Amino acid sequence: MRQASFVTKLGSTAELRPGAPDVILASEPTLGATLRTKGRFYFLCEVARQHGTSSGSDIAREVADLARQEYYYDLSAGIEVSLRKALRQANRRAAQRLRDQRGRLTLHCACAVVVNNELYAARIGEAHVFLVRRARLFLPGDEPGELADFVHRTTTREAPSLGSVADVLPDVWRQSVEPGDTLILAAGALTEGLGAETLKNAAVTLHPRAAAEHVHNRAVADGVVGSVAALFVEISSSTSAAARVMPEPEMTREPTEVVIADTIRTRVDSLWRKRPRLGEAIGAAAAPATKAVGKTVAVGFELMPRRAPPLPRHVDNARDRSRRQRRAASLLAVGLLAVAGVIGAVAYRDYQGNRVVGDYQLALLSIDSDMSAAQHSLDRSPPDTEAARTRIEHANATLAVAARSPAADQARVAALREQIGVLDDRASGVVVDLAKTTGPDGQAVAPGAKPTALIGNVNGLYAADPGSGRLWRIFGDPSIARPVLVKGAAGVGAPHLVASQGEVLYAVDDADHVWRAEGNNVADVTPSDPVWKSVDAFAVFLSNLYVLDATSGQVWKHESPDGAHFDRPPQGYLAELLPAGAGRSLAVDSDLWIVTTQGEVVRERRLTTSFSATRVDFQPKWKGQPIKPTAVQAIDAQRAIYFLDAGARLVVQMTRDGNEIARFALPPNLPEPSAFYVSEGSRTIFTVHGSKVVATELRA
Repeated sequence: MRQASFVTKLGSTAELRPGAPDVILASEPTLGATLRTKGRFYFLCEVARQHGTSSGSDIAREVADLARQEYYYDLSAGIEVSLRKALRQANRRAAQRLRDQRGRLTLHCACAVVVNNELYAARIGEAHVFLVRRARLFLPGDEPGELADFVHRTTTREAPSLGSVADVLPDVWRQSVEPGDTLILAAGALTEGLGAETLKNAAVTLHPRAAAEHVHNRAVADGVVGSVAALFVEISSSTSAAARVMPEPEMTREPTEVVIADTIRTRVDSLWRKRPRLGEAIGAAAAPATKAVGKTVAVGFELMPRRAPPLPRHVDNARDRSRRQRRAASLLAVGLLAVAGVIGAVAYRDYQGNRVVGDYQLALLSIDSDMSAAQHSLDRSPPDTEAARTRIEHANATLAVAARSPAADQARVAALREQIGVLDDRASGVVVDLAKTTGPDGQAVAPGAKPTALIGNVNGLYAADPGSGRLWRIFGDPSIARPVLVKGAAGVGAPHLVASQGEVLYAVDDADHVWRAEGNNVADVTPSDPVWKSVDAFAVFLSNLYVLDATSGQVWKHESPDGAHFDRPPQGYLAELLPAGAGRSLAVDSDLWIVTTQGEVVRERRLTTSFSATRVDFQPKWKGQPIKPTAVQAIDAQRAIYFLDAGARLVVQMTRDGNEIARFALPPNLPEPSAFYVSEGSRTIFTVHGSKVVATELRA
């Protein structure tokens, strides 16, 4: 069926109040293809309240232009999907702009699209969309195609105002239009002040432009407070559309079999009309034979044995007949009940299946919305990590519920989980995930990566990873990881400790061998006569090697004659040994800093006249709850020392005389940190959580 062609007549109050902040937008494409596929777009943005600001008109204009642009941009989606997407984008933009207004500005919007002979309408806030048909005023109903009388309206708005909720899913009403219908987009204040009947009477009796002028004058005369914006759109049939010319029917020749069948049918009909005379002739000729055959059959029946006569049946009474009727009614009722039960079970199962699918689709929409909001929060300058974290946690919880749905697509769930993980890493400040480092063939080269030590210099970060048997170099933006030492290459074991002196790296592997890496040169510089029983931590300072041997409770010092090797006999550097197994972390600047397994900080200093170091009184002065350090960093070029509390996920900055400067919280959603390094030059704290290296800002 060919669709009717319509033309529209417009009338609005925008020209009557040039200085009003309200925005009325009417877009009627001149291109025929766009007009047929996307239709005419009408948008009204009401500035309901504007206290202490003059930016209402600019924001309303920006929101209206964005809604129109988003609607006409997507050509692949349907009208309802495009309109809902455009209103959601407009609501998000309004929420962004109104956040800075702090409640001084309130917006409402109403939107309608006329495509061919269909109307799509939606609203957010107090603005209204009306349809006047046959002198009656209707509102969008609860279902597509439903007309709700304004007097008996039951619909509710999705949000109290445009932009008050960060993300809203507006309802889109669909209704077919007829010639003579009038579409009205009106501000909430105008509808409240004049009443809907005034709008209906103006639309029925006046031209759209005259109706808009009449409503405006009436609002001014009655002293309506607030917006008086209104748009009238009259829909009428187009008289310029020419009817299609019907082609003449083609002359077709009937098939041969049809002609033959018609000939046979004609001849049979002619014979059938002579049937009385033929019947009489045949009856007269067959009368003797019929009489003889009849007598023969009668004799045969007489010769056959006779059956005993049937006994008379008992006469039914009313009780028996009633009993049979009740039995039949009961069986019929049981049958009907069984059929109804089967139909009900099928209908209930179908309802449950549709409900499960609907809930799953709504969950996916909620997850997409949370991910978009988290992405937007992270794209801000500076990033709003708290808001992003809230959205990510909500998306994770929703995805966990959706994954258990019978309608869940596990491939889609896995893809969403991976996307949420990427956002989570970005919100947590993850620099690189060593477990996902890939080689030239695209395969992971370190699936079991778990670094235990971290150090930095001008060339980047270096992480000792015994899990994958590599010493990693992390550099670049975005960060990439490349191995410096690999287990099994040149006799190197699995590195588990790393230290640096300038641009020279030193690493200790699982065989307690000390390796020196400078540029592309790797050398084994393990002392020829090591006396340590275990290497729990080590440091290189002024070309001297310091090894923390927790088993013996001593720190062994190896001096270097050439700045590269440690061939001189070791010295027990501590005058007073530590308890066996107590040493945990070691740092060397002008003093020796040791953190024990009990969280005690030991400071050792060598006097000028002594070859060993003695303990110096060091009492940390915490500003808050005392922490339990698990690692220490003391670099002579840095102004402060730093302690890591892995259990509390804290890094504490402290002066060398024991006064706490600041505390920095690490991401709570990641595993406990196993190592850390603080770069005062880049104002960044680097920590290792499992296989991930995380960067946290070192704020002043």
